Amino acid sequence: MEYVIGIDGGGTKTHLLAVDKNMDILYESKGGSSNLASNPPEVVKDNLSSLLEEFRRESGLSPLQCRGLCLGSAGAGRESAKKTLYQFLQKSKLSPYIYVTTDAEGALYGGTETGCGLLLIAGTGSICYGRNAVGEICRVGGWGHIMGDEGSGFNMACRMLQAVAKAWDGRGRPTILTDLIMEYWSLHNMDELVDYVYHANKGKAEIAALAFLCDLAYKKGDESAFEIMEACARELAGLVKSAGRAFSQDSQVICVYSGSLITKSPYLLQHLRHMLAENTPEILFIQPKQSAAWGCARLAWELQSGK
Repeated sequence: MEYVIGIDGGGTKTHLLAVDKNMDILYESKGGSSNLASNPPEVVKDNLSSLLEEFRRESGLSPLQCRGLCLGSAGAGRESAKKTLYQFLQKSKLSPYIYVTTDAEGALYGGTETGCGLLLIAGTGSICYGRNAVGEICRVGGWGHIMGDEGSGFNMACRMLQAVAKAWDGRGRPTILTDLIMEYWSLHNMDELVDYVYHANKGKAEIAALAFLCDLAYKKGDESAFEIMEACARELAGLVKSAGRAFSQDSQVICVYSGSLITKSPYLLQHLRHMLAENTPEILFIQPKQSAAWGCARLAWELQSGK
C-alpha cells in the first residue's frame, strides 16, 4: 500500500503520521522535540531517529511503498536548519522524496481546506504565517524567545515569574502565582526559585510549561493572571492583524490556530477571540480542520503528484 509520512516537529513534541492516498491514517506516533531553534542538533537527531526507528518497528509498513516524507519543523525557517534536518531524514532512507518546511506551512495545510489563509501558532513560541491564493507567503513574529515569541507559552511564563518577583519586592500586588509556581516546582522560597530558574539548566520548553498555572490563577480571580492573559492575547492579536494585511483585497480571511498554549488555555482564547472580533472583523478565527502532521502528509502527496 502506497503512503506518505507527515511529521510536525514542534518545540515540545514531534508528531508523525503515515497516511494513504485517501488521507486515511495508517500509523501515528509522537516523540521528543525536533526544533533546532530550541534544541542542540544531536538532541534533535536522536529524537527524530527514535521516532523513525519506532515507525519501522511498529507500523508494519514497507519503506519501499513510501512515496514521500514531509517534515514541518518550528526550527526550519533558516536555510542552515532546513539543510540539517534534511540530512537527518535522508539518512533514514525511508523515502527518496523528502521535503522540509516550517511547522507553519504544515499546520496551514492541515487547518484549512485550501492551504490558504492565516495560521496563528502559540505554543512554546509564537508566529503568524499566511499564504494567499496566488501562493504569496507572509510571516509575522517567530523571532525566538529573545527577540520575539510574544504571547507564547514561554513569554507567558516569564511574565508570571516577573509578577512573582514584583510581588515579593512589594513593587506589584500579591499574586497566588507565587504559591502555584512554588508548589509546581516543589520549592520553598525565592532563593530556591532564583536558583531553579537560572542555575538548573532549564530549557525554554520547561519554563514555558508553567503557563498552564496562569489559567488556574485566572480562574481564582487573580488580578496579575488577568493582566498577563490579556497582555498575551493582545500580542497574539497584533500578530494576526499584521499578517492579515497580506489579504487586504479579501472581504474575509480565515485564520486557524494551533500550539499547546492556545489550544489548552480557554481564557487566552476567550480574550483573543474578543479582541479579533472587535478590531479585525474581516478575520474569521476558527479551529483547524486537521493536525499539522496531517497537513504535512497532505503536502507530501501534493509534492509527489507534481513530480
